[in-house]
Amino acid sequence: MQREFTDLRDHRLLFRGNKILMIFLVVAFHSIRQLTDDEASAKGFYRFLQNDRVSESNILSNLVGNCRSACSGKYFFVFRTPPRLI
Repeated sequence: MQREFTDLRDHRLLFRGNKILMIFLVVAFHSIRQLTDDEASAKGFYRFLQNDRVSESNILSNLVGNCRSACSGKYFFVFRTPPRLI
């Protein structure tokens, strides 16, 4: 199963994006500071997201493509519980 960015034109951005994607998949969703080990990694993360050559549509199209390939030929039951206020 392929879970990676494939449609970024710059190979350095592709490498950085795939590194960030793997962190999200392993750690789950938290803040960028919680995901990274040090300040330099956090800066790299922010730089990737602020890069003019990486758009929201690039990120979403890659994520949608990964979901489609992961779900191809399979059945899924998806449900969502309402959020709780703490």
